[in-house]
Amino acid sequence: MSKKIINKNNKKKIFLANIITLGNGQVGKTSLIIKYVDNTFSLNYIQTLGMDFKIKMVKLQNSEEIRVKLTDTAGQERFGSLSSNYLKKANGIILIYDITNRESFEALNNWADEIKEKSKSDEARPIILIGNKLDLEGNRCISKEEGENFAKNNCGGINFYETSCKTGENVENAINDLVSQVYNKYSGNYLNEGNNIKINGNNEKKKKCC
Repeated sequence: MSKKIINKNNKKKIFLANIITLGNGQVGKTSLIIKYVDNTFSLNYIQTLGMDFKIKMVKLQNSEEIRVKLTDTAGQERFGSLSSNYLKKANGIILIYDITNRESFEALNNWADEIKEKSKSDEARPIILIGNKLDLEGNRCISKEEGENFAKNNCGGINFYETSCKTGENVENAINDLVSQVYNKYSGNYLNEGNNIKINGNNEKKKKCC
């Protein structure tokens, strides 16, 4: 799934990380990606139809560059219609819900089943859970503890973040965490246990829910 690509200008090998976002429509998948890549936010994004993606170059603390491809999936695609090809190509998954929308949280079980069904059964890929729209705290209907419990008890135990695409809170921390996990898992023999690499600027201690 992951691979090294060649930068033709300087012949330097660059690690490619393929990350896919999964969740119901209107939970903020597009906003999350655009905030991370372009650091912009709008209330007027057009709903994603089919698939779309953005790319961002990030640098690790060891100066290794990573080309991150973030694939935006259309939430209106029902669970059974999601192409298995996108999941097979992905080596990192962002599972996302809206903290003000109970239905989007309850749908996480379906998305988790979809991951299991259409992923390679012999490979556990890095996944993070995001509860989005933290700026709408006053309309919250899913507690932080519910999100933490889902992260702890599903997909083998995964890291959990609450984010705001409007303010940017935790967006970079969350996705950088996942990118670091992908790099540490797939980059070959660069790293030994206990020597995991984080991305520059991702120094805030993360919430480990497993």
